[in-house]
Amino acid sequence: MKTKSTKHISYISLRTDLLFLCFILFPIACFPQFQIVGMQVNTNSGWQKSNQAHLTILEPGKQAYTGNVVIDYAKKYPSGTTFTTHANTSISVFYKGQTQIMHPNSTLKVIVDNSGIKAQTLKGTVQHALNDVKNKVGFYRAGNGYTWAHAEGTQFTVEAAGNKSKAVRISTSEGRVIITDEVPVSINQAAVTQGGGREGHRDLKAVVRTSHTAGQQYTTGSNAQPIRYATYEEAIMAFEREVIKLEATGMAYYEELADSYTLIGELYLDLGWFDNAISPLNKAVEYTNLADPDDILILDSILYLAEAYLNSSDNINRNTGYNITTELINGLIPELNSYIEQYNYANQMQDEDWAWDLCYDLVDINEYLGWSYMLLNNIDKANEFYVWADTYKSRL
Repeated sequence: MKTKSTKHISYISLRTDLLFLCFILFPIACFPQFQIVGMQVNTNSGWQKSNQAHLTILEPGKQAYTGNVVIDYAKKYPSGTTFTTHANTSISVFYKGQTQIMHPNSTLKVIVDNSGIKAQTLKGTVQHALNDVKNKVGFYRAGNGYTWAHAEGTQFTVEAAGNKSKAVRISTSEGRVIITDEVPVSINQAAVTQGGGREGHRDLKAVVRTSHTAGQQYTTGSNAQPIRYATYEEAIMAFEREVIKLEATGMAYYEELADSYTLIGELYLDLGWFDNAISPLNKAVEYTNLADPDDILILDSILYLAEAYLNSSDNINRNTGYNITTELINGLIPELNSYIEQYNYANQMQDEDWAWDLCYDLVDINEYLGWSYMLLNNIDKANEFYVWADTYKSRL
């Protein structure tokens, strides 16, 4: 999925007052955080507590380990660790009062970022039992990398929809969760400029939040009806009003604000108003960095910002856009090589689930590189990476 990585990258340090974006790529120190506090195995006599379980554990910067793991309450796993349970095995992962209970044949990635905990269900089903989130960890969100549930104290379950789908089902059993998901935006006006985006076009989407209480269930795409506008200017005015109002409440999620400002920037880009797009896209990058600087999805906002700079009427801005794009390419190439090495190892180990997850990442990275070279008008190089993206996509 999107955030799975054995190397963590901090993509940006932003100085918006100087309209300057610099990229710093370095490994982030991953201090021990998470513990396995319970194991159960399903035997002929039913589910029983156990002191060992057959697991796959992938810690940042290490090869995945698959085998029997003996419970060790002193052992702590760093932020960014991915746990996988196999048939007839269940474990409980714990951090500061917050427990994730993994069902059999499930994969969970756990991260501590600037705000709190992010628990990403890559496969199977994970229950979340939370305790005084606001005071203990500040913030808690769980989902699959695309749809998220935000909670301050509740019990709910996140279930990957299966069949190699990006969908997720979130069921609330106690308390209340806020679900954030994307819906399409439709403009009844032709775009002035074409291109942009990872696949050569902009896919306009807005973030919608819904509240769910005990007994309610949410599935990705439940808010699938497009938000329609007659013109781009009408849409820009509406979304600018909404995001300003959202910021003023002080209750907005960082990724909510990041997505809203990215959308406004995309609308300006479609109109060809490149200089107007710079300010909202700078804000989008800022908020994405606050939400999770290691999430590769930050590159959407960064590359839209680079597009705005490269097409600006100001020469200094154009130079900034060139520098952003080339620095990003220089950072992504070694990251791509690392993922290819992991992918080949996963295939060698015949770990189809891990290889499948890595395939998503390889599609993303190749598309970002293709997009970057397209912005620099290096069409041959861009097509080279787009072909690789299609190759990995065909294996999903």
